[in-house]
Amino acid sequence: MRPIPDTAGLSHLRNSEDDRIFADTFVDDSSESVDFARMVMERLTYGATPSDVSSFLSLGDDSEARLEAWLNRQLDWQNLPDANAQSRLDAAGYSTLSKTTGELWADHVRGSMSNWPQRYFPVTEVEDARFLRAIYSNRQLHEMMVEFWHDHFNVYGRRFEIAPVFSAYDRDAIRPFALGNFREMLEHVARSTAMLYYLDNRSNRSGGYNENWARELMELHTLGVDAYYPGAMHGQVPIGSDGIAVGYSDADVYDAARCFTGWTVRNGHGQLPGTPEYDTGEFIYWSPWHEGGQKPFMGQFIPNTGQQEARLVMDLLARHPATARHICAKLCRRFIADDPPQALVDSAAEVWRLHWDRHDQIQRVLRHILNVSSLTAGAGQKVRRPFEMVTALLRKTNAEFAPGRWDDWQPYGEFFNRFQQTGHSSFEWPAPDGYPDVAMRWLSASSMGQTWRLISRMPELRMPDDGPFLLGIHDITLSGLPQASQRTARNLADWWIERLIGRPVQPQRRAQVIDFLRQNADADAPLDLTSNAPYGSWSGNNLSAHFTPVRLRVAVSLIAMFAEFHQR
Repeated sequence: MRPIPDTAGLSHLRNSEDDRIFADTFVDDSSESVDFARMVMERLTYGATPSDVSSFLSLGDDSEARLEAWLNRQLDWQNLPDANAQSRLDAAGYSTLSKTTGELWADHVRGSMSNWPQRYFPVTEVEDARFLRAIYSNRQLHEMMVEFWHDHFNVYGRRFEIAPVFSAYDRDAIRPFALGNFREMLEHVARSTAMLYYLDNRSNRSGGYNENWARELMELHTLGVDAYYPGAMHGQVPIGSDGIAVGYSDADVYDAARCFTGWTVRNGHGQLPGTPEYDTGEFIYWSPWHEGGQKPFMGQFIPNTGQQEARLVMDLLARHPATARHICAKLCRRFIADDPPQALVDSAAEVWRLHWDRHDQIQRVLRHILNVSSLTAGAGQKVRRPFEMVTALLRKTNAEFAPGRWDDWQPYGEFFNRFQQTGHSSFEWPAPDGYPDVAMRWLSASSMGQTWRLISRMPELRMPDDGPFLLGIHDITLSGLPQASQRTARNLADWWIERLIGRPVQPQRRAQVIDFLRQNADADAPLDLTSNAPYGSWSGNNLSAHFTPVRLRVAVSLIAMFAEFHQR
């Protein structure tokens, strides 16, 4: 355990005199290997654990070698062993994660599980599995990229029509391509039943086309709003050196929508044949609904080729310079800083374009972005969103977390109810732009307050009938400080600050935790954590012995509310 001295101040991470959590920028002065290792693990995983840091340090002789070796493992995610996470998923008994779209439709839309709550099991189990993977998976970077793409291709998973098929969207459209090729993922998203319902392309047909999908495809998913030319007609948007318009107008949106006419769902619609194979919930290209004819699009002409027209549109968008800039800016914002360096965005965009048709395109871009200098320069400039706050606490406390279908839904009913109130509940952002990824959105009094409410409650959540606590705070403490004489208020505070944050915190905050733990005892006097555990005993005449194990758990939750813990 590295000692955290009373004189620990703002020299390690500082921003003039302001409290760090409200700062615009931060400066990291540390050059120690362990500090770099922890910084990388906090930034590129769902929370640095001691084993994460020690494993990273074993990968090479210097920071560059270690980072490269770690990225090699994480980017080759399919070959990275993940037995612990998989065994926990298997033991949880989730029934919908492996169902095909047709099976989900048959069971949860047309079958006996089409009403509450079974209709919502697919999206609920994806959320459950999301937590399990974030906490226990070795494939941490892949999981972070799955979250990134769910925000990028946002779908409101709790919608009545979407919830029954959401597990297929997560499994088939997002997860396989999160570190692969954007163009390939784009088509799987476009064909997914969840997206076809969410942005209404299922009803897009000749003579009455629906532009919702086409507009968000260009504004959010590819080119970005910065490439939009409002009011321009065909021929009025400048043409780039590649012969393609540098941006798009409403006219391009309308013609993209025409190219996607006929991309719909086998949902038993009255204009589809009335046989069972047309009511499976799966994608279908229904040519009678397609609008024929050549279509102008961004300075090009899309020939009359039926279903292939939409694919030509996606090809053009996937390789467009504006798409590269738009998505690379979001990637840099996710991993480097809320306001990332433009030079890094531009150079990443070049890598994106150069490899737009490669199966490992996204991996190559991440290798470019996630380098020692960029990560070091961006240290302290990202704030954890509520999901990251919660999963970091779960990881750092050796949590036993296995949400499932419990009769009384405890303790997970309380957990998920409180988590929903943070504003970051899984797959519940209603607008197509996805959850924001900047500090300003998550440092509001409402979001922070609700996140703190959950964190303050988490140490006391336990399974029914005096079952185990979700967080392993008591056992970790006894293992980390095995001698009773070591368990002083000062040592307990320092040990948990080191485990949760790993660097000095403001002296006032540290002192408050020590005072809370010691009560009327000396800061270096041992505290009894074992008598009548896990709650301790009433001792109104000696507050230092008053429900001491409970006080320890509260102290851990207090540290998890520190400004320093908010930083990613």
